[in-house]
Amino acid sequence: MEAIKVNVEQESLAETVLRLALDVGEGMLKNGGEVSRVENTIERICRAWGAVHVEVFSIISVINATVHMSDGTRSSQMRRIRATGTDMYKLELLNELSREICLNKLQTEAVDARIKEIKRSAAYPRLVTVPASAVAASAFAVFFGGGVAEAVAALFIGALLGVIELLAAGRVNELAKTVVSAFVAGILSFAAALLVRGAGSGVIMIGTIMLLVPGVAFGTALRDLLCGDLIAGGLKTLQSILTALMIAFGYLLSMAVMGGAL
Repeated sequence: MEAIKVNVEQESLAETVLRLALDVGEGMLKNGGEVSRVENTIERICRAWGAVHVEVFSIISVINATVHMSDGTRSSQMRRIRATGTDMYKLELLNELSREICLNKLQTEAVDARIKEIKRSAAYPRLVTVPASAVAASAFAVFFGGGVAEAVAALFIGALLGVIELLAAGRVNELAKTVVSAFVAGILSFAAALLVRGAGSGVIMIGTIMLLVPGVAFGTALRDLLCGDLIAGGLKTLQSILTALMIAFGYLLSMAVMGGAL
């Protein structure tokens, strides 16, 4: 059987410019950037490379953009965003790259290499999530009035939530992961209160709940709403509310299983 021959045409200037601008915008949106900032960044990058007309529309799950270049070439492209999170380190790197492009008009080849490097970068090893979650949960338990017993219990439960986060990242639906994490944390909080004299399950639960609350996402949603991006802001707000409901459902389920052993 003969192999099918495909003629691959070289990208036009408009296609290259828009592809790289969308790479930056997609990375920002995936890592917690506001929709208004994403749209503004894509437009500025395109204009820095000679675009005479740019149209960008973005919500939390898709970016649509069209660009017309001064040489007459034009391109329309779309990016589907299937998952978003919060990574301030990558967001800072992408912001820095976009500013360099606008100030120095970097070559497209150099920008392509920088984007690939940023995608591979990480502020710290993924395993740091476990001790960080443990310390954060313990600190929140103390902040909300817990003692040594509650702090120690929250420490171990927080570490377990960190392990769940590592194992489920990219493999499990975010809402399902939230329910499982809340349920496990609730069960272990009740168990700790039963096993350790003087430990209060309520304080332990509050400490561990704080690891799951979508505070940054809700803040970003409010900023989008205040900037006039009603669709994107409304969708992010709904997403945050659903996450909060899943947290409540997981803890209520643990209460039902444990029989209200407060």
